Amino acid sequence: MDLSKVSNVELLNRLEKLARTERKITHLILWHINEVESRRLFAELGFDSMFKYLTKHLGYGEDSAYRRLQAARLLKQVPAVAEKLEEGSLNLTQLTQVQKCIKQEIKIGNRVETAKTEQILEDIQNKSSFETLKYLAQEFDQPIQTHEIRKPQQDNSVRLEITFSEDQMEILEKAKSPLSHVLPEENWADLFTHLAKKHIQKELGKSNPNQKSPKMPDQTALPRNPASSTKRAHIKLTLKRELLRNAGYCCEYINPKTKKKCDSVYQLQIDHRLPLAKGGSDKKENLRVLCRTHNLLAAKQWGLSSR
Repeated sequence: MDLSKVSNVELLNRLEKLARTERKITHLILWHINEVESRRLFAELGFDSMFKYLTKHLGYGEDSAYRRLQAARLLKQVPAVAEKLEEGSLNLTQLTQVQKCIKQEIKIGNRVETAKTEQILEDIQNKSSFETLKYLAQEFDQPIQTHEIRKPQQDNSVRLEITFSEDQMEILEKAKSPLSHVLPEENWADLFTHLAKKHIQKELGKSNPNQKSPKMPDQTALPRNPASSTKRAHIKLTLKRELLRNAGYCCEYINPKTKKKCDSVYQLQIDHRLPLAKGGSDKKENLRVLCRTHNLLAAKQWGLSSR
């Protein structure tokens, strides 16, 4: 399918319509899964479980089949879930997380009333997977795991499971966001390794043979508009810090249609509202904080090269 000649407006309209259709089809699939499972039709086709039927016969991946099966069982208990799925305020991952918690409660002898389940589903609407897990952990009073688990793997890598307090996690997030220019993958293992190498370099000096970490920029010395090659004066560090503080340390781009702020903390850059190439200045009122994506978008809208 060649979509290169489709206008931006038409392309977005098509995708939004397809997303709505996909959500509607998803909740219809869940109803059918429930009915096929209740009639045990999978057995007549030679499968010993609904999961095997979904993976072996319908071709779902194991994770996809598991999510649909768990969501379908929750839908059977709370039919109102169908409407939430169709409108997009709940998704399969959230329903799976809720169903897993309910199964665990039942396993230890605790009954979860339908009214409570309905309230939980109401509370987690429009939440991310991380926010949903946090809510469920508190709602079901799940025990806090504090022990560290270190597992060797066949390729000599090590899987490390560790618990951070809320304050510790906040500190790590603050370190991670400014380093997104150096560590674009946003990988926690890369972050820990990078910070450790910087500490080793500080303690042992740059001559340390194991020191391979890339040069770490000052956290507030953010790149500016990459699209403009016009020579400019150096923006003072104090001004950069003030701009970041005023922006709440996140992207200030606002969707002109929805009026929703981007709020990304990934690869933040100092941008000129009116580019220098178009007669703009380095004065505070002409500067703002944008993530790299919206910085490049602004450059494109001004007709400037993004290279």
